[in-house]
Amino acid sequence: MPASFFFIDTERVWRGGQEQLFTLLRGLVQRGNRVHLVCYPGTLLEERSHELDIGVDTMAIRSELDPVSLYRLSKLMCRVRPEIVAFNTPRAILMGNLASRLAGVRARIIFRRVNFPLRKNPITRLKYNWGIDRIVAISESIRRQLESGGVPGARIRTIYEGMDPSRFPKREFRDPRKMGEPVVVGTVTYLSEEKGLKYLVEAAARIPQVQSLYRFVIVGDGDCRGALEQQVVRLGLKDCFVFAGFQNRPAHYLPTFDLFVLPSLSEGLSSAILAAMADSLPVIASNIGGIPELVRPEENGLLVPPADADSLAAAIQQLANDPERAFRMGQHGRHLIAERFTLERKILETEELCLSLLERPAPLSPAHA
Repeated sequence: MPASFFFIDTERVWRGGQEQLFTLLRGLVQRGNRVHLVCYPGTLLEERSHELDIGVDTMAIRSELDPVSLYRLSKLMCRVRPEIVAFNTPRAILMGNLASRLAGVRARIIFRRVNFPLRKNPITRLKYNWGIDRIVAISESIRRQLESGGVPGARIRTIYEGMDPSRFPKREFRDPRKMGEPVVVGTVTYLSEEKGLKYLVEAAARIPQVQSLYRFVIVGDGDCRGALEQQVVRLGLKDCFVFAGFQNRPAHYLPTFDLFVLPSLSEGLSSAILAAMADSLPVIASNIGGIPELVRPEENGLLVPPADADSLAAAIQQLANDPERAFRMGQHGRHLIAERFTLERKILETEELCLSLLERPAPLSPAHA
């Protein structure tokens, strides 16, 4: 039986969490569910969501205790009358929770996509426990963080993110060195401090003949872009680094890569790694957060300690110097996506969880209590 959903996302930028939300919205709609979205005005999420058969409203929710937003949310929920309210970002949880109660919504779900520890204060404990029916963690690492932050394990459900491998053409073996071309080391990410990209630049500086043998492509934008560009110039790497900026369809760059690298300092799971695996790319990434749940050393990639430029440089050289090994890893990664991390599985598991919450008896309204 289809359900009616009301999603709230407060981010101003498009990051992995917005990509993950968009694919979920599209999948739920395709399965016949009714979906409404509230998001920040003028964002790519708003623009792309208009491509779907859903209701879209915009709201600039700037704080957790905004009475104007509370009023607008409760009024909107009374009009839309959803069965489930789902929070994709934490800022709106408190007021959205309260608004959903005023509107008589039956269930409330949080999607937790980051691996940061919960703050140790009463407001955070209230936000993640009061009236929340389930928290969907996109990795076991996030589940453990939530439990250590005081959320009962029975209230958490791990549902991994997923990719549709059919979107990515089959990759053929190539040896760029034999073709007289540099090895292309690429990444797709938001350029923030926790992505650890300064260690990628440091690693490049430690690779012999890096200028002639390698090309590094960074797809994305963010607060750290200026500092990274300055670091590249300072280390004399300007000729082998490309900053491609933000791209609406970053996956289009993946076929141009030979290796995918993500040296994060914190990571919930990483949509970019999932996309790289679906595109048959070998992955080199930090051994932190949910990444080891995706990257199996020597099977579909290599794991390195976070903030360790020497280990990162060594791993890049290992795979660049052994393209057959890198190709095999990429093929294993694509098989792993097809076996465990499909988009269809993610959508079905999410829908199943939500429908199970609606199967419970509805609470009596105050008038009938």
